[in-house]
Amino acid sequence: MSLVGRKRGYDKEGLKNQENCNTNAAKRTKVNNHSRAAKFEQFIDRAPHEIILQLKCLVSRQDIISLASTSKRVRERLLPYLFDRVKCSWPELLSSWRNPNGVCAPIEHPELIEGIRITSFCSKNEWTFPFHVLFSPDPSTNPMGRLESLSMLSSGSTNFFKYCGLVLNLKTLSITAVKSSSVFSLEHVKQFPSLQELRLVGFHIEDAEAEANPRNNLGYLKLENCTWCYPFNLESFGKDKIHTLHLKYSNSFIVSERFKHLLSSPSFTNLRELSIVNDEKSLELTISLKIMNLIHAMPSLETLILSGNIYNEALNGHASSGSSNHTSIVALNNVKVFYSSFLRDLG
Repeated sequence: MSLVGRKRGYDKEGLKNQENCNTNAAKRTKVNNHSRAAKFEQFIDRAPHEIILQLKCLVSRQDIISLASTSKRVRERLLPYLFDRVKCSWPELLSSWRNPNGVCAPIEHPELIEGIRITSFCSKNEWTFPFHVLFSPDPSTNPMGRLESLSMLSSGSTNFFKYCGLVLNLKTLSITAVKSSSVFSLEHVKQFPSLQELRLVGFHIEDAEAEANPRNNLGYLKLENCTWCYPFNLESFGKDKIHTLHLKYSNSFIVSERFKHLLSSPSFTNLRELSIVNDEKSLELTISLKIMNLIHAMPSLETLILSGNIYNEALNGHASSGSSNHTSIVALNNVKVFYSSFLRDLG
């Protein structure tokens, strides 16, 4: 055999061996992937609810959806964690509301829904929709028996809530005002005695009538770009019950007299965490003297978070000693103070 013929033979034999190696490697990879998938399915099946909740906090919702698409077994296990939070527009919700099956979100498993977010706003629907039926425990009128959280946009005042029936199951309420200076009052949510968490964005908070003092278990309060005037104080939300208060601003109210009054003489008796975020770059909030007032006035305080355009001489010097993107942690009277002028997204 000539040299060229022998070379061609060697090339064919080498190519065949390479193909065999590639085929074997592909088979091993397929077997390994199948084994990993089987082990993961087994883990998901056996993992306690608390473990899955912790893992859920580490990934995005889109990742959970993608993960549930990998197999029927995984999807069935993750169904309660996929459909616990849903969103729909007013037309979608009203379409379901007109169905003979009663109120439900446009979704396959309404019995799994724990929170619903209405993505559009409509003044007419806000005033005419029976929110008390949406949270009714009666399965004959409401398939969403586990629903306890509502997030929505408001076209104006939240006064429409006053006229709905008693809602015993609502625990978390988040409302964003579409128009500036929209009014919120504690009187508007007196029909929600089980309310534990309240988030308001862009509202002007009015003083409620004396008989409208909160009779709920509100412990978590988050206000973003919300304003108020004398005689209203944030303690009216429940000075003995509020344990977490988050305040975030990107407007001038954070340097107003009413806000300074809150920092000078707070009277919360059970507050454990206070977060103040100033995202308004052109207005600096100076709290050099007020920080100790805050700590002394609230003995229950455990954590104080100061973020954004906030200046305190002592804390600012401490933060400057580290890197420019460092969050300082200082202990003052057994209160952990987290301070950073660059942490814009905290809270």
